[in-house]
Amino acid sequence: MVTLSYLKLQRLSHLPKIIQEGGRCEGKIANSTITPLEDNRTFIISPYFDDRESKVTRVIGIVHHEDVKQLYCWFCCQPDGQVYVSKARIDVHSDRFGFPYGATDIVCLEPQTCDPTHVSIHQSPHGNVEQLPVFEIKNRKAEGFSVDFTVCISTMFGNYNNVLQFIQSVEMYKILGAQKVVIYKNNCSHLMEKVLQFYVEEGTVEIIPWPINSHLRVSSEWHFMQDGTHIGYYGQ
Repeated sequence: MVTLSYLKLQRLSHLPKIIQEGGRCEGKIANSTITPLEDNRTFIISPYFDDRESKVTRVIGIVHHEDVKQLYCWFCCQPDGQVYVSKARIDVHSDRFGFPYGATDIVCLEPQTCDPTHVSIHQSPHGNVEQLPVFEIKNRKAEGFSVDFTVCISTMFGNYNNVLQFIQSVEMYKILGAQKVVIYKNNCSHLMEKVLQFYVEEGTVEIIPWPINSHLRVSSEWHFMQDGTHIGYYGQ
C-alpha cells in the first residue's frame, strides 16, 4: 500500500529574530533516527529545506497533539555565529486514528541573511543554544536523485519472520523497476536479518533503524484501543 500526501504551505508570519551574536552556537549533533526533546512530548526525526513556496525548514517529527502548543527553530548562521529564532507552525497529521501522538510537520521560516545547514528545536525562544541537540537540514544543496524509483514499506516489527513473502515482494519490486527498497526496521528474526543483509550487500535494500518503542508505548493496531499506548502501528 502506498500513501501519498500533498501538504500545502501556509504563509508564516513569525520572522526569525536574532537572539545571540558571536561566539560558539553549535550544540551536540544528533545522529539517532528518533531524538526526543527535553519535554518528552516532541520527537525529532529529520529537518529538510523546503523552498516550494517560501524559504523554510520543514522538520518531520512526532508530537503529542494536545500537550505541544509551541515550538521554535533555532538557526545558527556561520561563520558569524548569529543565532536566529523562528516560531514554528505545528501541523499534526490528521490520520493519527485517535492516538495522542502523531506524525507532525514543524515548519519554520529561515533567516534571509544566511542559508543555515543545521537547526535546533526548542519549546522556548530563550535558553542556551549549546545545550540543545543540533540537526542537519537535509536537501540544502540541490542534487540529482541517485535512483528513479524507490519503495518504502511499512515498519518491520514483531520479530518479523515471513522470509518467503519478503523475498517475493522485493523480487517483484525489482521486476517492476524499483531500484531501492527502504525498510524502517524495528525488529525481525535472525533468519530475516540474513535476508536483509543479502539485499543490503546487493544494493537493493536500505535499512533505517526505527527504535520507536524506546521512546513511546507503541501499538500493533492502527486504531486507538484506550489501552495506554501512544502511537499506532509502531509509528507507521
